[in-house]
Amino acid sequence: MIDFLILLSVILLLGALIFLKLNIGVSIFISAILLAIFKDFSFLAILKSFWITFSAWDTLEVLIIVAFITIFADVLGVSGFLEEIVSSFSKIFSPKIFIPTFAFIIGALPMPGGALVSAPLVEQGAKTSSISSNEKTVLNYWFRHIWEPVSPIYPEMALNSAILGVSIPFLISVQWPISVAMIISGLIFILPFIRVNNNFKLEKDPKFYFNAFKSVFPVILVMLLITIFQLSIILSIASGIIYVIIVKKLSIKKIFKSVDLKSMLKILFLMFAIFYLKYIVVNSNVINGVYKVLGAYKISNYFILFFLPFIVGIMTGASTATFGVSYPLLIPLIQTSGNIVSLNLFIAFVGGWLGIMSTPTHLCLALSIEYFSAKFKETYKILIKNLAFVLLLSIVWVFVLKFLR
Repeated sequence: MIDFLILLSVILLLGALIFLKLNIGVSIFISAILLAIFKDFSFLAILKSFWITFSAWDTLEVLIIVAFITIFADVLGVSGFLEEIVSSFSKIFSPKIFIPTFAFIIGALPMPGGALVSAPLVEQGAKTSSISSNEKTVLNYWFRHIWEPVSPIYPEMALNSAILGVSIPFLISVQWPISVAMIISGLIFILPFIRVNNNFKLEKDPKFYFNAFKSVFPVILVMLLITIFQLSIILSIASGIIYVIIVKKLSIKKIFKSVDLKSMLKILFLMFAIFYLKYIVVNSNVINGVYKVLGAYKISNYFILFFLPFIVGIMTGASTATFGVSYPLLIPLIQTSGNIVSLNLFIAFVGGWLGIMSTPTHLCLALSIEYFSAKFKETYKILIKNLAFVLLLSIVWVFVLKFLR
């Protein structure tokens, strides 16, 4: 019982620190330190664990990937590629297509606070139709996150792959139904909000289609190198960066100015803090004590798999933090005889994902509401329908997986 109380205290502390608006990375790091202290780690052991975590290849690889992704996003912005996407797509598609497409395309890039990048594009595109601020908020928020469960360039993919010891393609094979559910939900509940004005006309000249493809090609290039050519994420993203630099003839000075170093360092520290917490959790054996308590009360494993990530997701509002904290705790339930059980992993992912997407601590949701001057209450009335629909389809998929086992 003592281990259960320790872990519960650490999770509640983590939630309290984030609620007090302390940096998520710092909050996780403090929680890891306190967990180590509660589990009688000596000062020397804490320092040693810090170095072991930092020097481990799993940690270093993820940090390098995240740094490259951040640079790629910044270079795309300063090069003018993002502006070209808006210009070209608005000429060849109906507002019902290109308005959500703006959020969808920008969402392919895992940019912190990326909602502020797609929001101006959505706002500009919405001038050709009739749509309220609350509706624009949900549209911008929802469609930009469709990629996340299946995109290999999102940081949590590399993180979860390292934590679970599985490949990124395997994670995608488990998580893809969530992206499909989000697309269907968006088509049913969000697209009807976009009411097209009669004076809108589409360009039929093939050159506009070519311009649209050319504007989004850097993102396509990276995705193809990772998924089709099986190139490493680091080399694929580096290729994307080099392509943008060559095509747009960017100077070294302009490249350095484009990189938001402060933001990058915050993200890198967050990733390190997650790996540090994982190390402390595993080496403190706190999980064994927790599962003894859960076993004694005969709580359903499915309940634990769903609600633990859900609670962490609500508290953190960040994918890397949610899965980085919850997956190490759930490994004994996700694995059977050393092998990952797809059904159990899917349930855990759904729990975390719904927690992340439903919380006001999610940076993209908060930024979208602020940008469009929307109201939380009215926004949630729209958002809750989409979340409930994804949950419903997820439950159906769980029964399909159980039937196929």
